[in-house]
Formats: sequence, C-alpha cells, structure tokens
Amino acid sequence: MTVLSDAIAVRGRFARSANLERDRARPEPLDGYVLTARATDMVERVAAAAALGAAGGAWSVTGPYGSGKSSLALLLDAAFGGACEVRDRALKLIAATAPEAAEQIGRAHRRYGTAERGFARGFVTAPREPLTRTVERALASAARRESAPPPARSGCRRL
Repeated sequence: MTVLSDAIAVRGRFARSANLERDRARPEPLDGYVLTARATDMVERVAAAAALGAAGGAWSVTGPYGSGKSSLALLLDAAFGGACEVRDRALKLIAATAPEAAEQIGRAHRRYGTAERGFARGFVTAPREPLTRTVERALASAARRESAPPPARSGCRRL
C-alpha cells in the first residue's frame, strides 16, 4: 500500500518554525528562504528608511502563525548585522528579488559606519504586556548584542 509520505516529503526547513531568540545570527534559517511579494515590500521599505532616513526606525510585523514573520525578522536582522557570512547570505537572497533594496542596505551601512559591526538591533517577541515593557526589553536586547561578540556557533565569523 502506498502512503502519502512515499510521494511527498517536507523539507527540514519547513518542519519547525523560526525562533527569534534561538535562530538569530545562524545561517540555517536562511537556507531555502523565499522572499514573498509582501516580504519583499517590507524589506524595500526598511532598506529605504535606513538608507534615506534621518534616524533609525521601529517596525511592527503582524500576521497569523506560520506566515513568515520570524523568518523575515531573521533575514532583516542578518542583513543589517555585522560583516559576516550570514549577512552575505541574507544580502544575496535580497538582491535576487530586490536588488535596489540590497544596494540601499549597503548604502545605509556606509552612511552610518556600520559595515563592520552592524546596526544596533533589538529583538523582542511581544507577549501581552505594557508597550513600555516591550520597548524596554527590545532596547536591552540591542544593548546586550552591541556589547557581546557573536555566539561561536552563529556563522557570524568576522570577514
């Protein structure tokens, strides 16, 4: 008897959801990542704001479970991170779909002198809590990341 698993296989990348805290600065979550039209739009907006804006920005991404919010956040985190293999991989993915956005990210790094160390990036998953607490945790996350070297297993070896 033929079973469905004989005909269809799920790639490992889709077997588990992305986790912001666990997967940041790791190359595996970018393997097989596909920029959808909506993700490309978000990347283009963030890149344009970073390249042309007078200051940084805060972004909120909402949507149903499994829609790719965390994967998109990991892609953006890598693209705006320090010089490393993961950033190179993220920028190649972006350039394949949105070359102007990839160029704008490069311009933003040059404009703010972040080409080596990357932008300060706060990571936070917001539970039900006061907004001030969520922002406080995001700022603390950015400060910790700014002062600590990347984890050894991160794939973010300095170039």
